[in-house]
Amino acid sequence: MSEQTPNKVMITGANGFIGNSLMRHYQQQGIDVVGVDLRGDGASIVEGDIGNPETIAELLDQCDIIIHTAALVSNALSDADMWRVNVQATANLIAAAEKHNVRRFVQLSSIVAYGNSAAGELHEDHPVHADGGSYVLTKLASEHAVLAAHAKGNIEIVIIRPGDVYGPGSRPWLILPLEAIHKGQFMLPEKGEGFFRPTYIDDLIRGIVLAAACPEANGEIFNLSCQGYISSKEFFSHHFSWLNKKGPMVVSTRLALIAANLATKLANLTGGVNEASTATVAQLSTKSWFSIEKAQRILGWVPEVSFEEGMDRSKQWATDQGLLKK
Repeated sequence: MSEQTPNKVMITGANGFIGNSLMRHYQQQGIDVVGVDLRGDGASIVEGDIGNPETIAELLDQCDIIIHTAALVSNALSDADMWRVNVQATANLIAAAEKHNVRRFVQLSSIVAYGNSAAGELHEDHPVHADGGSYVLTKLASEHAVLAAHAKGNIEIVIIRPGDVYGPGSRPWLILPLEAIHKGQFMLPEKGEGFFRPTYIDDLIRGIVLAAACPEANGEIFNLSCQGYISSKEFFSHHFSWLNKKGPMVVSTRLALIAANLATKLANLTGGVNEASTATVAQLSTKSWFSIEKAQRILGWVPEVSFEEGMDRSKQWATDQGLLKK
Protein backbone atom coordinates (compact mmCIF):
# COMPACT_ATOMS: atom_id res chain seq x y z
CA MET A 1 0.00 0.00 0.00
CA SER A 2 1.35 3.42 -0.95
CA GLU A 3 0.58 6.56 1.02
CA GLN A 4 0.26 10.18 0.02
CA THR A 5 1.06 12.56 2.88
CA PRO A 6 -1.56 15.32 3.04
CA ASN A 7 -0.57 18.98 2.97
CA LYS A 8 -3.38 20.07 5.28
CA VAL A 9 -6.30 18.13 6.71
CA MET A 10 -9.66 19.55 7.76
CA ILE A 11 -11.70 17.60 10.31
CA THR A 12 -15.36 18.45 10.82
CA GLY A 13 -16.99 17.67 14.14
CA ALA A 14 -13.60 18.26 15.74
CA ASN A 15 -15.01 18.46 19.29
CA GLY A 16 -16.59 15.03 18.97
CA PHE A 17 -15.36 11.62 20.10
CA ILE A 18 -13.91 10.55 16.74
CA GLY A 19 -13.09 14.01 15.39
CA ASN A 20 -11.09 15.05 18.45
CA SER A 21 -9.18 11.76 18.46
CA LEU A 22 -8.28 12.38 14.81
CA MET A 23 -7.13 15.91 15.64
CA ARG A 24 -4.77 14.62 18.32
CA HIS A 25 -3.37 11.93 16.02
CA TYR A 26 -2.50 14.33 13.20
CA GLN A 27 -1.06 16.86 15.63
CA GLN A 28 1.16 14.17 17.17
CA GLN A 29 2.34 13.20 13.68
CA GLY A 30 3.26 16.81 12.90
CA ILE A 31 0.75 17.07 10.04
CA ASP A 32 -0.99 20.40 9.47
CA VAL A 33 -4.60 19.95 10.63
CA VAL A 34 -7.51 22.25 11.37
CA GLY A 35 -10.76 21.36 13.08
CA VAL A 36 -14.19 22.85 12.39
CA ASP A 37 -17.08 22.70 14.83
CA LEU A 38 -19.97 24.85 16.00
CA ARG A 39 -17.80 25.82 18.96
CA GLY A 40 -14.15 26.75 18.40
CA ASP A 41 -11.34 26.52 20.94
CA GLY A 42 -9.42 29.64 19.96
CA ALA A 43 -6.57 27.51 18.67
CA SER A 44 -6.72 24.52 16.32
CA ILE A 45 -10.55 24.23 16.17
CA VAL A 46 -12.32 26.98 14.21
CA GLU A 47 -15.93 27.94 14.79
CA GLY A 48 -17.87 27.22 11.62
CA ASP A 49 -21.13 25.88 10.22
CA ILE A 50 -20.61 23.12 7.67
CA GLY A 51 -24.21 23.60 6.58
CA ASN A 52 -23.05 26.98 5.24
CA PRO A 53 -19.52 26.06 4.12
CA GLU A 54 -18.74 29.34 2.38
CA THR A 55 -18.21 30.71 5.90
CA ILE A 56 -15.03 28.57 5.96
CA ALA A 57 -14.09 29.14 2.31
CA GLU A 58 -10.57 30.29 3.20
CA LEU A 59 -9.91 27.02 5.02
CA LEU A 60 -11.33 24.99 2.14
CA ASP A 61 -8.84 26.68 -0.18
CA GLN A 62 -5.98 25.54 2.08
CA CYS A 63 -6.93 21.89 2.61
CA ASP A 64 -6.41 18.93 0.31
CA ILE A 65 -8.28 16.43 2.51
CA ILE A 66 -11.53 16.76 4.47
CA ILE A 67 -12.44 14.09 7.00
CA HIS A 68 -16.13 14.60 7.69
CA THR A 69 -17.04 13.25 11.13
CA ALA A 70 -19.66 15.87 12.05
CA ALA A 71 -23.10 14.31 12.51
CA LEU A 72 -25.99 13.96 14.90
CA VAL A 73 -25.53 10.49 16.38
CA SER A 74 -28.89 9.81 17.98
CA ASN A 75 -31.89 7.52 17.93
CA ALA A 76 -34.10 10.12 19.56
CA LEU A 77 -33.80 13.51 17.82
CA SER A 78 -36.29 14.83 15.27
CA ASP A 79 -36.24 13.65 11.67
CA ALA A 80 -35.89 17.24 10.46
CA ASP A 81 -32.80 17.94 12.58
CA MET A 82 -31.19 14.65 11.61
CA TRP A 83 -31.79 15.36 7.91
CA ARG A 84 -30.52 18.95 8.13
CA VAL A 85 -27.23 18.01 9.81
CA ASN A 86 -26.45 14.53 8.53
CA VAL A 87 -27.60 14.88 4.93
CA GLN A 88 -28.07 18.46 3.78
CA ALA A 89 -24.93 19.75 5.50
CA THR A 90 -22.92 16.88 4.01
CA ALA A 91 -24.22 17.66 0.52
CA ASN A 92 -23.41 21.36 0.99
CA LEU A 93 -19.92 20.60 2.29
CA ILE A 94 -18.87 18.23 -0.47
CA ALA A 95 -20.21 20.65 -3.09
CA ALA A 96 -18.06 23.38 -1.55
CA ALA A 97 -15.10 20.99 -1.42
CA GLU A 98 -15.47 20.42 -5.17
CA LYS A 99 -15.66 24.16 -5.80
CA HIS A 100 -12.51 24.83 -3.78
CA ASN A 101 -10.58 21.95 -5.35
CA VAL A 102 -10.23 19.82 -2.25
CA ARG A 103 -8.62 16.59 -3.45
CA ARG A 104 -10.23 13.97 -1.18
CA PHE A 105 -13.36 13.78 0.98
CA VAL A 106 -13.51 11.05 3.64
CA GLN A 107 -17.03 10.42 4.93
CA LEU A 108 -17.64 8.79 8.32
CA SER A 109 -20.75 6.68 7.84
CA SER A 110 -21.75 3.71 10.00
CA ILE A 111 -22.32 -0.03 9.92
CA VAL A 112 -26.00 0.80 10.57
CA ALA A 113 -26.17 1.46 6.81
CA TYR A 114 -26.68 -2.28 6.31
CA GLY A 115 -29.91 -2.09 8.32
CA ASN A 116 -30.91 -3.84 11.52
CA SER A 117 -32.42 -6.89 9.83
CA ALA A 118 -29.25 -7.89 7.98
CA ALA A 119 -27.67 -11.09 9.36
CA GLY A 120 -24.39 -12.93 9.08
CA GLU A 121 -21.04 -11.61 7.87
CA LEU A 122 -21.49 -8.50 5.73
CA HIS A 123 -19.10 -7.26 3.07
CA GLU A 124 -19.06 -3.72 1.72
CA ASP A 125 -21.09 -4.72 -1.35
CA HIS A 126 -23.98 -6.03 0.77
CA PRO A 127 -27.16 -4.06 -0.08
CA VAL A 128 -27.95 -1.25 2.34
CA HIS A 129 -31.35 -1.09 4.04
CA ALA A 130 -33.03 1.84 5.81
CA ASP A 131 -34.77 -0.21 8.50
CA GLY A 132 -33.73 1.52 11.68
CA GLY A 133 -35.09 5.02 12.11
CA SER A 134 -33.77 8.45 11.21
CA TYR A 135 -30.14 7.73 12.05
CA VAL A 136 -29.97 4.80 9.64
CA LEU A 137 -31.84 6.66 6.92
CA THR A 138 -29.72 9.81 7.16
CA LYS A 139 -26.48 7.82 7.16
CA LEU A 140 -27.59 6.15 3.93
CA ALA A 141 -28.63 9.46 2.39
CA SER A 142 -25.33 11.10 3.34
CA GLU A 143 -23.45 8.26 1.63
CA HIS A 144 -25.54 8.90 -1.49
CA ALA A 145 -24.62 12.61 -1.45
CA VAL A 146 -20.92 11.70 -1.32
CA LEU A 147 -21.14 9.02 -4.02
CA ALA A 148 -23.13 11.36 -6.28
CA ALA A 149 -20.39 13.98 -6.02
CA HIS A 150 -17.73 11.37 -6.80
CA ALA A 151 -19.67 10.23 -9.88
CA LYS A 152 -19.10 13.65 -11.45
CA GLY A 153 -15.37 12.92 -11.39
CA ASN A 154 -14.22 16.10 -9.67
CA ILE A 155 -13.28 14.81 -6.21
CA GLU A 156 -11.86 11.68 -4.62
CA ILE A 157 -14.00 10.06 -1.94
CA VAL A 158 -13.70 7.35 0.69
CA ILE A 159 -16.58 6.12 2.86
CA ILE A 160 -15.83 4.56 6.25
CA ARG A 161 -18.34 2.32 8.05
CA PRO A 162 -17.05 1.89 11.61
CA GLY A 163 -18.18 -0.89 13.91
CA ASP A 164 -19.36 -0.21 17.48
CA VAL A 165 -16.66 2.30 18.42
CA TYR A 166 -15.85 2.37 22.12
CA GLY A 167 -13.12 3.74 24.34
CA PRO A 168 -12.42 6.84 26.44
CA GLY A 169 -15.02 9.48 25.63
CA SER A 170 -17.55 7.21 23.91
CA ARG A 171 -21.03 8.56 24.60
CA PRO A 172 -23.23 5.68 23.35
CA TRP A 173 -21.11 2.78 24.60
CA LEU A 174 -19.58 4.19 27.79
CA ILE A 175 -21.11 7.38 29.19
CA LEU A 176 -24.83 6.76 28.56
CA PRO A 177 -24.80 3.08 29.66
CA LEU A 178 -23.05 3.96 32.93
CA GLU A 179 -25.62 6.71 33.58
CA ALA A 180 -28.48 4.27 32.90
CA ILE A 181 -26.96 1.61 35.15
CA HIS A 182 -26.61 4.13 37.99
CA LYS A 183 -30.33 4.91 37.61
CA GLY A 184 -31.34 1.25 37.44
CA GLN A 185 -32.71 1.80 33.94
CA PHE A 186 -30.49 -0.46 31.84
CA MET A 187 -31.74 -3.58 30.07
CA LEU A 188 -30.71 -5.48 26.97
CA PRO A 189 -33.11 -6.82 24.30
CA GLU A 190 -32.78 -10.16 22.52
CA LYS A 191 -31.97 -11.59 25.98
CA GLY A 192 -28.50 -10.10 25.64
CA GLU A 193 -27.62 -12.24 22.62
CA GLY A 194 -27.57 -9.45 20.03
CA PHE A 195 -24.21 -9.12 18.28
CA PHE A 196 -21.83 -6.37 19.40
CA ARG A 197 -18.79 -5.47 17.26
CA PRO A 198 -16.39 -3.65 19.63
CA THR A 199 -13.96 -1.43 17.73
CA TYR A 200 -11.47 0.48 19.85
CA ILE A 201 -11.13 4.17 19.01
CA ASP A 202 -7.36 4.07 18.38
CA ASP A 203 -7.78 1.27 15.83
CA LEU A 204 -10.49 3.23 14.02
CA ILE A 205 -8.29 6.34 13.90
CA ARG A 206 -5.45 4.37 12.31
CA GLY A 207 -7.83 3.03 9.69
CA ILE A 208 -9.25 6.45 8.84
CA VAL A 209 -5.77 7.94 8.50
CA LEU A 210 -4.70 5.09 6.20
CA ALA A 211 -7.84 5.53 4.09
CA ALA A 212 -7.24 9.27 3.81
CA ALA A 213 -3.68 8.75 2.57
CA CYS A 214 -3.99 5.65 0.37
CA PRO A 215 -4.35 6.42 -3.38
CA GLU A 216 -5.95 3.00 -3.95
CA ALA A 217 -8.73 3.85 -1.48
CA ASN A 218 -10.30 6.40 -3.83
CA GLY A 219 -13.92 5.54 -4.55
CA GLU A 220 -14.04 2.74 -1.99
CA ILE A 221 -16.18 1.88 1.04
CA PHE A 222 -14.49 0.21 4.02
CA ASN A 223 -15.78 -1.63 7.05
CA LEU A 224 -13.51 -0.78 9.98
CA SER A 225 -14.65 -3.16 12.67
CA CYS A 226 -13.36 -6.01 14.83
CA GLN A 227 -12.81 -9.61 13.85
CA GLY A 228 -16.18 -11.28 14.41
CA TYR A 229 -18.40 -10.23 17.32
CA ILE A 230 -19.30 -10.76 20.96
CA SER A 231 -22.72 -10.71 22.63
CA SER A 232 -24.09 -7.43 23.92
CA LYS A 233 -24.37 -9.10 27.33
CA GLU A 234 -20.64 -9.82 27.35
CA PHE A 235 -19.79 -6.24 26.38
CA PHE A 236 -21.99 -4.49 28.93
CA SER A 237 -21.23 -6.94 31.74
CA HIS A 238 -17.95 -5.05 32.14
CA HIS A 239 -19.82 -1.83 32.95
CA PHE A 240 -21.76 -3.58 35.71
CA SER A 241 -18.58 -5.16 37.05
CA TRP A 242 -16.89 -1.75 37.24
CA LEU A 243 -19.80 -0.53 39.38
CA ASN A 244 -19.85 -3.69 41.54
CA LYS A 245 -23.37 -4.42 40.35
CA LYS A 246 -25.02 -7.58 39.07
CA GLY A 247 -26.20 -7.49 35.50
CA PRO A 248 -27.05 -6.66 32.87
CA MET A 249 -30.75 -7.44 32.99
CA VAL A 250 -31.75 -9.19 29.77
CA VAL A 251 -35.28 -9.33 28.36
CA SER A 252 -37.04 -10.34 25.17
CA THR A 253 -36.93 -7.88 22.31
CA ARG A 254 -40.72 -7.59 22.49
CA LEU A 255 -40.61 -6.52 26.13
CA ALA A 256 -37.75 -4.11 25.44
CA LEU A 257 -39.75 -2.49 22.62
CA ILE A 258 -42.74 -1.98 24.93
CA ALA A 259 -40.49 -0.38 27.58
CA ALA A 260 -38.80 1.82 24.95
CA ASN A 261 -42.15 3.04 23.64
CA LEU A 262 -43.33 3.96 27.13
CA ALA A 263 -40.04 5.72 27.95
CA THR A 264 -40.23 7.74 24.72
CA LYS A 265 -43.82 8.82 25.45
CA LEU A 266 -42.79 9.90 28.94
CA ALA A 267 -39.82 11.83 27.58
CA ASN A 268 -42.06 13.59 25.06
CA LEU A 269 -44.45 14.62 27.82
CA THR A 270 -41.67 15.98 30.03
CA GLY A 271 -39.61 17.60 27.30
CA GLY A 272 -36.78 15.10 27.65
CA VAL A 273 -34.97 12.83 25.19
CA ASN A 274 -35.01 9.04 25.38
CA GLU A 275 -31.99 7.54 23.62
CA ALA A 276 -33.12 4.05 24.68
CA SER A 277 -35.67 4.22 21.87
CA THR A 278 -37.16 1.47 19.74
CA ALA A 279 -34.41 2.16 17.16
CA THR A 280 -31.78 1.51 19.84
CA VAL A 281 -33.54 -1.72 20.81
CA ALA A 282 -33.44 -2.83 17.17
CA GLN A 283 -29.76 -1.92 16.92
CA LEU A 284 -28.88 -3.97 20.01
CA SER A 285 -30.84 -6.95 18.66
CA THR A 286 -28.91 -7.30 15.39
CA LYS A 287 -27.25 -10.55 14.35
CA SER A 288 -24.64 -9.29 11.90
CA TRP A 289 -20.91 -8.76 11.84
CA PHE A 290 -18.58 -7.24 9.27
CA SER A 291 -15.83 -8.47 7.00
CA ILE A 292 -12.65 -6.41 7.29
CA GLU A 293 -10.80 -8.29 4.54
CA LYS A 294 -11.03 -5.34 2.15
CA ALA A 295 -9.47 -2.91 4.64
CA GLN A 296 -6.70 -5.41 5.30
CA ARG A 297 -6.05 -5.98 1.58
CA ILE A 298 -6.13 -2.37 0.37
CA LEU A 299 -5.13 -0.39 3.47
CA GLY A 300 -3.03 -2.94 5.33
CA TRP A 301 -5.25 -2.36 8.36
CA VAL A 302 -6.18 -4.78 11.11
CA PRO A 303 -7.28 -4.04 14.68
CA GLU A 304 -4.36 -4.03 17.11
CA VAL A 305 -5.89 -3.22 20.52
CA SER A 306 -7.32 -6.33 22.20
CA PHE A 307 -10.79 -6.15 23.71
CA GLU A 308 -9.33 -6.70 27.18
CA GLU A 309 -6.88 -3.82 26.77
CA GLY A 310 -9.56 -1.55 25.30
CA MET A 311 -11.90 -2.18 28.22
CA ASP A 312 -9.10 -1.64 30.75
CA ARG A 313 -8.37 1.76 29.18
CA SER A 314 -12.09 2.57 29.14
CA LYS A 315 -12.46 1.70 32.81
CA GLN A 316 -9.47 3.87 33.72
CA TRP A 317 -10.93 6.82 31.83
CA ALA A 318 -14.35 6.34 33.42
CA THR A 319 -12.67 6.23 36.84
CA ASP A 320 -10.72 9.42 36.14
CA GLN A 321 -13.94 11.14 35.01
CA GLY A 322 -15.77 10.15 38.19
CA LEU A 323 -18.29 8.06 36.25
CA LEU A 324 -17.91 5.03 38.52
CA LYS A 325 -18.71 6.79 41.79
CA LYS A 326 -21.87 5.68 43.58
